[in-house]
Amino acid sequence: MKLLMNDLKMMERVEMMEKYLPIHFGSIFKMNFNQVEESGYQIKRVEEVVEVKYKNLNEAFAALGYVLSHPNELNYSISRKLSIDSLGVMIDCARNAVPKIETFKEYIIHLALLGYTNLGLYLEDLFEVDNEPMFGYMRGKYSKAELKDLVEFASHFGMEIIPYIQTLAHLNSIFRHPDYRGINDTGDILLVDEPKTYELIDNMLKTTKSIFTSKKINIGMDEAWMLGLGKYLSKYGYTNRMDIMIKHLDKVLSICKSYNYEVSMWADMFFHLTTGGYLSPGVLEFSEEIKKRVPSDVELVYWDYYQVDEEKYTNKFKSLKTLTSNYSFAGGAWKWIGFAPLNQFTIRTMDLGISAAKKAGVKHFVLTSWGDNGAEASIFSILPSLIHIANSFYDDKLSNNNELAKIISGFTFDELLDLDLVNQIYSSKAHIAVNPSKYLLFEDLLFGNSQTKINLNYKFHYLEITEKLGNYIDKKGSFTYLFQTLYHLSRVLSMKATLGLEIFTAYHKQDLVELSRLTNEVIPKLLKNLELFYESFKTQWYLENKTYGFEVQSYRLGGLSKRIEEVKSYLISYLNHDIKSIPELDERVVNLSEDDDPYNGTSYNNQFSKNITYGNL
Repeated sequence: MKLLMNDLKMMERVEMMEKYLPIHFGSIFKMNFNQVEESGYQIKRVEEVVEVKYKNLNEAFAALGYVLSHPNELNYSISRKLSIDSLGVMIDCARNAVPKIETFKEYIIHLALLGYTNLGLYLEDLFEVDNEPMFGYMRGKYSKAELKDLVEFASHFGMEIIPYIQTLAHLNSIFRHPDYRGINDTGDILLVDEPKTYELIDNMLKTTKSIFTSKKINIGMDEAWMLGLGKYLSKYGYTNRMDIMIKHLDKVLSICKSYNYEVSMWADMFFHLTTGGYLSPGVLEFSEEIKKRVPSDVELVYWDYYQVDEEKYTNKFKSLKTLTSNYSFAGGAWKWIGFAPLNQFTIRTMDLGISAAKKAGVKHFVLTSWGDNGAEASIFSILPSLIHIANSFYDDKLSNNNELAKIISGFTFDELLDLDLVNQIYSSKAHIAVNPSKYLLFEDLLFGNSQTKINLNYKFHYLEITEKLGNYIDKKGSFTYLFQTLYHLSRVLSMKATLGLEIFTAYHKQDLVELSRLTNEVIPKLLKNLELFYESFKTQWYLENKTYGFEVQSYRLGGLSKRIEEVKSYLISYLNHDIKSIPELDERVVNLSEDDDPYNGTSYNNQFSKNITYGNL
């Protein structure tokens, strides 16, 4: 379709969008945009003429997204408004995968069409900081110029870019440099009360202020479990850790105020320091003493992506209300568990979390998308989650998910859900947080993992998944390469997932014919398919991310290939009677899944190092 517009600036912005969308403007219709005082957007369409009223620029693009996703509706009048003040997505840039600025520009277009109001960048040390040359060294950090370019681009679509930094923990990458060892308490935690700690934080905030136009900032402060128990303990002796936390928060907030920031932080440490556990069940009543000490001008963000029971979310909100009246909610789009997302588990958990958040009066929601242990999955793989969750904040059922997905990606919503398949090797329709596609890929062929269950039928699941994903790999669309990567992964897993068990069984049965087949026929094919997967995954990475960080994947996947070759050589030695036994297979304990397990023994095991060895890595 070709859009004729009454607003030249809007026309220019739409032309900017075309570069990032797989749609072609062929047929002609006219769109008139008019800014009004009323929040939300109103659309009136009569045949080929569309009238749009909006207050904020991002609402105009949400309206455009609606019109484009309802191409066959020629006469309608609707009014829509988000049931929340701000709706954001936060992308983890700090776990090896550093999205290119061009990638984020495409993401901004998607978010604008879906109705989001802001994009958060979780940075840790991934941004240039004045006076800190080793901050983010060799990690692919963003220059100030890069980030300013992104902020300027986002402004054309009414999208706010919000920095998410760390001012207490999660800064382990900087402590390998001598410059920062003096301000390291223990692990990844900054040393509280050390003047140079606050010099660093001031430099961070001064820099972000010079880059971002948003007044909002998230200062992190989550998961500092060992706060005060390292260098701080040696220097000052044991000190009440809540006192340390609040003292540090006050100092950081003082710096934030000097830059006129509106501050949010993760809420978990207040729970942890009170009870010893953040996700403990039940309702926690914070004491008046603690409540008085928590600054009211910092927004505490309750984050939770795990619960499949709405009451658990509700109880956490009840607890939070005894601590502060200034709170918000962060959900999670599951892409941090390997090469593939868990969109359907995201939808399952977030439907409940968002329901509880609405009842708790939450006005600000952010969907986090972390990149734990390598950030293998594409940030575009969670598009179904983005669509579903955006629609959750409209009090109607007017969205056309399949068409929305199609104008953004070239694939329908239902087709994009198949990106989840490599983790769904079970029969239950109630999706859970498991990642067999990662741990079965890296699990050692000889050692296995005695804590992880396995089933011979995994290979048949992956054969079916490979066939299904094969239907997408030649389809024209923006994200065909995502399906290609997972198709090649599924081909690998159709052989690798159960190969260790098959080798173990043939060895103990002394079935040398089968062991020879596995060694001389299956393993060579596996190695060829592994190379195809590696090349496909590398293509995906370089399309979306900076080159930094992929060296980790090269070492992992290259190491996997060499280890499989080594196992092949080892097995040949056994078959040739050069060695009398294989000690690893003599010692190995196999943990088979139960026949009546609806989840087929699958589990959540995301640590690469724990899948490949029982030794030290």
